[in-house]
Amino acid sequence: MMNRKKVLQDIALRLKKIRETLGFSPVDMTKRIGTYRTNYYKYESAASFPHFAVLARLGNNLGVSLDWLILDKGPMFYKEKDYDNTLAALPPEIQEVVTEMEQVPVLKYEILLNFHKYKENRKINAIANAAPTAVLNEVAGNGNTSLEEADLVV
Repeated sequence: MMNRKKVLQDIALRLKKIRETLGFSPVDMTKRIGTYRTNYYKYESAASFPHFAVLARLGNNLGVSLDWLILDKGPMFYKEKDYDNTLAALPPEIQEVVTEMEQVPVLKYEILLNFHKYKENRKINAIANAAPTAVLNEVAGNGNTSLEEADLVV
């Protein structure tokens, strides 16, 4: 189990590294992430853990990987994950949908909801379509019997 002081110190060091990598002063950083200078100084001095809204702005506004910031896992910035190359490999209409989904969270959830409904309907249809065939095969007594042959057997 990690102790709180060690976690805060590690995050503070990584926050400072982000700021220096971007070439920002502490004041510039506070403006970029929308927090008060006193709060930011507390974050960088390991006196306080960044508020979740600050973490969200670090990720959204500056492209900081929260995996890296909090857990020291992966690259410092999302762009280093080669996301842009993966997106570029998709057809243009899919790229447009993905980009819009990133910018409009409600759209993302609507699309996912509809996709899950589609999958569920497809599953239900597959079961419904398989059932009549199974019933016919059982009535006819073999797996190769057509509808006409099944009528003759019955």
